[in-house]
Amino acid sequence: MLATLCLVSFSFPILWAQTLISCSYKSLCQKALLSGNDIVLHCDHKAALWYFSSILGENIFLLNSWPNIKKLPGGSLQLTKPQPSQAGLFRCEDSANALIVEYEIDFQDATTLHITHKDLGQKPLQNETLNLGGEVFIFTHWEPWQDCNRCEEPGERKRLGYCYVEEPPEKPMPCWLYLRDEKVQYSRLRPEMQVERCLVPCDPGKEIKQPFFIYDIYQLGKLTNHMWLTCPLASIYR
Repeated sequence: MLATLCLVSFSFPILWAQTLISCSYKSLCQKALLSGNDIVLHCDHKAALWYFSSILGENIFLLNSWPNIKKLPGGSLQLTKPQPSQAGLFRCEDSANALIVEYEIDFQDATTLHITHKDLGQKPLQNETLNLGGEVFIFTHWEPWQDCNRCEEPGERKRLGYCYVEEPPEKPMPCWLYLRDEKVQYSRLRPEMQVERCLVPCDPGKEIKQPFFIYDIYQLGKLTNHMWLTCPLASIYR
């Protein structure tokens, strides 16, 4: 007998589902993010031109050929499932080539994510030192805990941590923005996620209005031995 599978899809793209990264006017902002999770780099200029230079030191070039990028109507840049190979400098300019904003992004490899559960006694990665012609300090820069996934009953919450390098007296920076084209094979150079139990009251003020859904039903045929399911609004940042 054929099995049936109910899949959910949206009838229109939803911008608020994207994680928005913003930076002050004419500033350079460094950021570590996870690969494979959609983001939007903010640039408030309708005629914006986006340029890119990778961490490998390539010459800067106009972004117009990557299949996973899209310039939004307001000028911001949407990246769908960005990869570690796309780490580098994203520069937004106006039509006169004047700088509006710059982002230096380290897309850390989500496939190497170190996951631990705090309440199971599992430990996050330890701080370490690495000799690169001089000692540098490697540590995890943790983001705040995200919201509990349930209310009025036991749930879980998570926080993300990114690999950072510190070489005093310089400020810490994301690992691969520091290492760039340095050939280093070291298991400590990876992002983390930590999970813990939580119990919180329900807050009606946090309820959000759900968009319109389309429900489709597909049948798995006899020759189908696997299927890949995609959740359109899924993001590790929420």
